[in-house]
Amino acid sequence: MAEEENSFELVESRDAMELVPQREIPGWWFAAGFAGLLVIAALLLLFRKSTKTEDPQARERMAYLKAKDELGDLGTEGVRDTAIHVSVILRRYLADALGEPALFETHEEFVSRHDGLKDLSEEVRHETGEFFSQLAEVKYAVEVPEGCDSGKMAEGGMKLLERMHAA
Repeated sequence: MAEEENSFELVESRDAMELVPQREIPGWWFAAGFAGLLVIAALLLLFRKSTKTEDPQARERMAYLKAKDELGDLGTEGVRDTAIHVSVILRRYLADALGEPALFETHEEFVSRHDGLKDLSEEVRHETGEFFSQLAEVKYAVEVPEGCDSGKMAEGGMKLLERMHAA
């Protein structure tokens, strides 16, 4: 067997960083990113200035007018339906005007909440609790109690609305 010559050449070692591909980011990318940030900041400032601060008195007045119209529009429905509508209208007023969660609470939760209706006087709070209890009696009774009248119920709701709005 003849000896074969090995043709391997020794090559000088390379630095490992030479083997890593290098990417250079063009300068215009930085300028485009900075310009994009400026546009976003300008839009945020414009949006912030364009939003109006909500006037709480205007919000209460709008809620009151809406509730007053809805109570005035109640027709000659059944007593139970009138009680349900009066309750929903007054609860929506409390939610819109005073920020109360009354619209999403059961009667028991609403009446038992100690921090409820904190913006109203003690007398109006007590009157409100009693009126909602009367409405609940009519809404959840098996038979409608005697002496209940749709007109009186709507009128009571209107009076309570006036007292809550005046307080």
